[in-house]
Amino acid sequence: MTSRLLLALSLAAFLHLSAPAQKLEFAPGAQYDARIPSLKQIAGHDFGQRVTTPEEIIRYLKALNEAAPDRTRLIKYAETWEGRELYAIVIANAGRIARLDEIKSGLRRLANPGSLAPSDAERLIKDLPVVVALVHGVHGNEISSGEAALAEAYHLLAAQNDATVDLIRREAIVIIDPMQNPDGRARFIFQNLLGQAATPDSEPASAEHDEPWPGGRSNHYLFDLNRDWFAQTQPESQGRVKLLLEWAPQVVVDLHEMGGDSTYYFPPSAEPPNPHMTKTQGAWLEAFGQANAARFDERGFAYFNREVFDAFYPGYGVSWPMAQGAVGMTFEMASARGLAYRRQDGATLTYLDGAVRHFTSAMTTAATAARNREKMLRDFAEFRRNAGAGTTKAYLLPIGNDAGQTLRLVRTLINNGVIVRRADEPIKLDARTLPAGTFIVPLPQPAGMLVRNLLDPQAPMSDEFLKRQEIRRQKRLPDQIYDTTAWNMPMLYDVECVGVERELNVKASAVDAAAVTPSVNSETALADAIVGYALPWNATSAAAVIEALQNGLRARFLSQPFTIAGRRFAKGAAVFRVSDNGGDLKSSLAAIAARHGAEVVKLDSAFVSEGTSLGSNQVVALKSPKVLLAWDAPTNSLSAGWARYVLERRYGQPVTAVRVNSLNRVDLRRYDVLILPSGVYAFSADSLRRIKDWVAAGGTLITIAEASRWAARENVGLLDTRTELRDGAPETESSGASAKGESGRTPATFNQAIQPAREQPELTPGAILRVRLDEDHWLSSGADVEIQALVEGTRVFTPIKLDRGRNVGIYATGDRILASGLIWDAAKEQLPQKAFLIHQPMGQGHVIAFAEDPNYRAYAEMTQFLFINAVLLGVAY
Repeated sequence: MTSRLLLALSLAAFLHLSAPAQKLEFAPGAQYDARIPSLKQIAGHDFGQRVTTPEEIIRYLKALNEAAPDRTRLIKYAETWEGRELYAIVIANAGRIARLDEIKSGLRRLANPGSLAPSDAERLIKDLPVVVALVHGVHGNEISSGEAALAEAYHLLAAQNDATVDLIRREAIVIIDPMQNPDGRARFIFQNLLGQAATPDSEPASAEHDEPWPGGRSNHYLFDLNRDWFAQTQPESQGRVKLLLEWAPQVVVDLHEMGGDSTYYFPPSAEPPNPHMTKTQGAWLEAFGQANAARFDERGFAYFNREVFDAFYPGYGVSWPMAQGAVGMTFEMASARGLAYRRQDGATLTYLDGAVRHFTSAMTTAATAARNREKMLRDFAEFRRNAGAGTTKAYLLPIGNDAGQTLRLVRTLINNGVIVRRADEPIKLDARTLPAGTFIVPLPQPAGMLVRNLLDPQAPMSDEFLKRQEIRRQKRLPDQIYDTTAWNMPMLYDVECVGVERELNVKASAVDAAAVTPSVNSETALADAIVGYALPWNATSAAAVIEALQNGLRARFLSQPFTIAGRRFAKGAAVFRVSDNGGDLKSSLAAIAARHGAEVVKLDSAFVSEGTSLGSNQVVALKSPKVLLAWDAPTNSLSAGWARYVLERRYGQPVTAVRVNSLNRVDLRRYDVLILPSGVYAFSADSLRRIKDWVAAGGTLITIAEASRWAARENVGLLDTRTELRDGAPETESSGASAKGESGRTPATFNQAIQPAREQPELTPGAILRVRLDEDHWLSSGADVEIQALVEGTRVFTPIKLDRGRNVGIYATGDRILASGLIWDAAKEQLPQKAFLIHQPMGQGHVIAFAEDPNYRAYAEMTQFLFINAVLLGVAY
């Protein structure tokens, strides 16, 4: 039997099984070229017969490329932390592939239409294909889309006498990325096979469906890659964004899975939309939605839209492409999470079900784009010509106290395709003058919608949507906000960002990523010093100091301000004395500082004209800490992964991850720091005593978010404060409240009568709040007095009493608490001046508690720095 018949029969049989009232076929009227290999010929199984592994997926793409080199190009675009390769296959007709480099050049020109004459733009629109990017499996346990990707590639290459495929080949280039997260997919398959029965078990509670911690959704560092598009902390995201910037697609589809009792979702999206989405993009979403609806109706497939899945947050696989001018879409299929799944309605959902439906929507979308090639290209060019237009004409990023953080932010913007320039002269504003070297992000520009998303202080939601959420909240229904409401990068980096509402007439030079990236091969020129070298304390120097300590250099630390030879160190410093280190100090420190871009100040005298002396007892010796991180259940996998990534990759601090159930076997005396990521722990009394004894003997315990709430419980006794209920009462306090209320009086109104007696505080749906720091405490060293923190949840910590500890960070007062995003009125009343960061001494050690996760998605740079202060400085004090 030929490969084309095998595929047609297997898919047809399955579609008939899924919808017995209607005879369904894979592609009516199509024939398949036997010269194009089937999946079974390469991997040994048909589509949907078993879950295809990452290695088999890549092998099949390579086989397709070898079978049709004149109609494909295979691109390796990244490699994961675990060493797995990520590939995309580009498919077009032979004429397009022969001119592919020329076409790519034309697409990039069209993506920057400001430099094009109208006639040149029109010629490009007439000539260029529409580019459709189909990206699959960003969550590793959402498995059916990867199978669909292989069927899509096979169909586009092997189908014969198919008018729709011919149309796509003629008018489009299709880029298929079959798996954005191979590490997560491999993890899921391993666990699925480990629990697999002799025949597929459809019971939802069966071992093959019940993923152990952390599950296959995330990548190696347990990041949700569908939140990482603009932050680009992970190599998968970095490579994918670079690929899409190179190809400038007009359509990007991100194919997912959802709960097995759902049906299928495609746009139009749920509210709220991203505030910068254009009406034209909205009209395209309607058009693609109608096309998919017609095809699904024809096939007898159930679907929904305008519910659940929004495109508000710009870090999704749907919204980041939208911000670049594409029509971005999320497709969601009910997941079998294996080969078969029993739904609540009694039907059996199969792995192949998902692959067929994803295939159907992907092909329908590609065909719709092909039919509208010229209009899509014209609308894309028009978007890129005017993107970001508004009252703000530019954003300015002056170099601040931590130049490295400003450069890091600029580098991230450039890696997102944002045009950035550097002022060659001072910039005179109405009230101040910014120095030469200030970075300029002009508006409008081709990536202007993304600029507005990342740098505007607020991303508004419609009043109508917010009113509906208020009504739901009053009924104690969950709000319909899918993700965080704030992500302003300058705020989270603690980098000044100045919006300008007039045209700038300033000499400036173009900047690329290399120009703002420290070179590993460069060396900071350091002169010989009599006393030593000081690194002003900030996030950049902290990373350099961590490396220096690991390389055997000895450093001392001052948290308080001091002045030497006219140079003021306002936020503390790390000092490397010549007398503490060998003769290689200058060269070793110079190389390390260059790698990190850290400032080094030569000290020829230890005499201070103001502030703490270098020989004071307030100066402490730093050491390279031995860090232990709680891993596995009950930790929140995201929190654990963020912490590990920030330590290992962002700051280069080694960490030992130990499963929570194995902590009893660990000799805590061998470690300086124990980190408990967010989670609700259930240590035995003996285990808890061991932790307390270790802290009292000099250990530093760091608790994060829900772990801090757990530490504050009366029966835990690690943190001498309490979390609050909505009325301000302690969360752990027993209550005899009744329907008559605390006072015993009958409530006056119906609304009062139905209010819960003991209720969690109002949930804050991911807002950026202002936090005021105690500038005299070593934990705040290197930070401004006021910073911004990402707050998401219901945690409210009563400030700790002065005789028990220090409130190193508290939320700002009510009129100033909100920096960006949405906070409901009840939370806005309760959170001001409540604790964000608590330090409680315990014997010779410390308990350091963060109310929120300081490492949120690894782009909350300033709170990450406070976390590193806790790790590095807690050992010294």
